[in-house]
Formats: sequence, C-alpha cells, structure tokens
Amino acid sequence: MIQLATSWLLLLPVMFGIGWLASRWDLRLENRMDELDLIRQQRSTFKGLSLLLNEQPDQAIETLVKIAQLDPETIELHFSLGNLFRRRGETERAIKVHQHLANRDDLKPRDRDRAAYELGRDFLRAGLLDRAEASLNRVGEGKFAVPAKESLLEMYQVERDWQKAIISAHELATLQGKSHQTEIAQFHCELGQEALRRKDLVDAEESIQRALNAVPNHARAVILQGDYFMATERPAQAIEAWSIIVNSHPAYMHLLADRWMLAHTELGKTDEGLDRLCGLLKTQASGELLDITHKHLMNIRGPQAANVMLSDVIQHSPSLSALSKLAETRLAIEANGAHPDRMIELQSILNILRQRTTSLARYTCGNCGFRARRFYWQCPGCNHWEAYSPRRAEGVAPSGPSM
Repeated sequence: MIQLATSWLLLLPVMFGIGWLASRWDLRLENRMDELDLIRQQRSTFKGLSLLLNEQPDQAIETLVKIAQLDPETIELHFSLGNLFRRRGETERAIKVHQHLANRDDLKPRDRDRAAYELGRDFLRAGLLDRAEASLNRVGEGKFAVPAKESLLEMYQVERDWQKAIISAHELATLQGKSHQTEIAQFHCELGQEALRRKDLVDAEESIQRALNAVPNHARAVILQGDYFMATERPAQAIEAWSIIVNSHPAYMHLLADRWMLAHTELGKTDEGLDRLCGLLKTQASGELLDITHKHLMNIRGPQAANVMLSDVIQHSPSLSALSKLAETRLAIEANGAHPDRMIELQSILNILRQRTTSLARYTCGNCGFRARRFYWQCPGCNHWEAYSPRRAEGVAPSGPSM
C-alpha cells in the first residue's frame, strides 16, 4: 500500500506538467486562430479598398460590409469612406455606403443616427431634397439631433418652405437653448411679403404680426406693415408705422423712401414728407437715400433747392454720391443759362463720377464679405440673415465675391 501511494505521488507532477502543456497548446492555438482571423480581415479590407480603387464600388461595399459584420469597429471605416466620397463629389458612392449602414438592424442607436444624418447630407448634396428630409427626420435625440435640424433648416430655406423653416427653427432653439427669433421673424416676413404679392391681405396681416411678435419693432416687419396699410388704402397708418423706421432704424429708410413720399402725397402732405427725408440726410447722407431724396427734391422744388441741400451735405458728409448729384444738379441749373462750355465741363465731371460710383458702390455682407449692388435681407453668399449693412459702401472694392 505504501508503495502504491508513493507511485501516485510521483505521477502527480507528471500529470500537472501534461495539463500545463495542454493549456499552453490551447492558448497558442487560440492565439493562432485570432491571428488567422486578423489576417483574413486585413486581406478582406485590402480587397475592398482594391475594388474601390479599381472602380468596382458595389463589390467593394459588399466586401466592407462583411468586414463590419465580423468586427463592428470597422463601422468607422465606412463613415470615413462615405464622407470621403461626398467630399470628392461622388455622391452616389457616398449614398451607397451610408445607406448600407442606415439599413442595418444591428447598429447601436448612436451609429444608426449618424448613418441617417450622413445619408441625409448625401441626399442634400445630390439635390434629392425629399429623400434628404426623410433621412434627416430619422435622426433621434442624441448627438446628431442638432446638426440634423440645422441641415433641415438650411434645406427648407433653399426650398423657400417658410412654414417648415419656422417649425425647424423652434425645434432647433429648444435643442440648443439658443434663440432663433431673428430668423423666425424673417421667415414670417417672407410669408407676409408673398401674401402681399398675391393680394392675400388676411394672410399678410397675420404673418406680419407674427414677425413683430417674434421681434418687436423688427425693421423689415415694420416696413411690410406700412406696405399692408398702403394696400388697404390707409396711408396715414402707413406713415405712422414707417415713422418707427425714421426714429429707430433710419439706416433702412432708403428701402421705403419712395412709398413714404407716395403716402404723404395721397394725404396732401408732400412737403412734410420731403422735409423729413431731408432731415434724415444730416445722419444718413450717403447711398440710396440721398439719391431718392435728391430725385424728389428736384421734381418738387427744383434744382436750386437741390443745390442748397447738396452743398450742405457735402460740408458734413462728403461722398462720391453727393459730388455726382451736385454735378447733375449744377448741370440742370446751367441748362437754363447760356454757358455751353460750362455744361460740357460739368457733363464730363458727371460722367466720371457716375462711372466711379456705379463701380464702387456696394452693399457688403458682414459675415462673408459678399458684395452686391442691391440690399438683401439674406446674404446670397453665406445665407445669413441681416448680415448686410443697410449703408452702401463707397470706397476701394475689396477682393471678395460680388454680384
């Protein structure tokens, strides 16, 4: 018995050694299998990239999808490839990549939201606005909710769907905790202006009032309110509304100066309206307001009165516009005299000044520097609202874009 027990004791180290060797073998085999899986995955990745480079996107995407199913971390590769395609202008490829991701049921909610967002951007780039809207609306309330709403808001403005733009702006304000009242007021103004064009006065009044509720005494809304009163044959109320512009937003007065004079004329108060415009020139003496006031002064009181006004303007606010109008006025005065040489000289000066003012006078966007001959509430270059200064610049033209 003692000998048998001793034999078993001697066998224990041997059995332990065999077990240890077996476990090491299993570990090495497992590591080897992992290495083989990694090699197969790398080969599949290289195969997918090779197919992409060889203009075989469908097969490439199928290969990369299989990789993603084996290893979820390669999802990031898909997003990178899709965004690369979109930046290169290859929107069809980008759509295919992101669509495969968006249609998968095994993605995490965050990755699914990201896929829907990126697919929406692809559709926007391709001009497929209905499909872009559907995809962006699939985005949940996570990290990509705000950029999705921003993309929708931008799209609705491009489509000029102001009702949906208003809804999106309110939703975006809730998500961001940031006010979008200026944009909302502008959207209501767009609706009000469209209603005035089609003579739908009920809708016009409602939209204008909503714009004023969003931003009290909003310059554009007040201007449209005066237009509404003129459309309903209430010039006195139009003048009362526009007086807010005179007192609070005088730089915008050139946008309504002609209608201002029309309202005063209908009430038999032409001189009173003209005096108010002339009074504004003490602080708003450059740009279109000067041009419009000069036109009415010439028609109503004649070139001598215009000459006095311009001489005063040049004293406190000299500009090329004022000099051009002064030359025009002096030419009109000389037309009643007998000085042909003087008229030729003035005409030459006027031609030079007109050329310079026409080429240099521009409204400039404060956000992107886009220059334009006319005033815009929304910049055509960067689409920002109220980025244009209402004052027309007269100086050396900057190197930015213009129209």
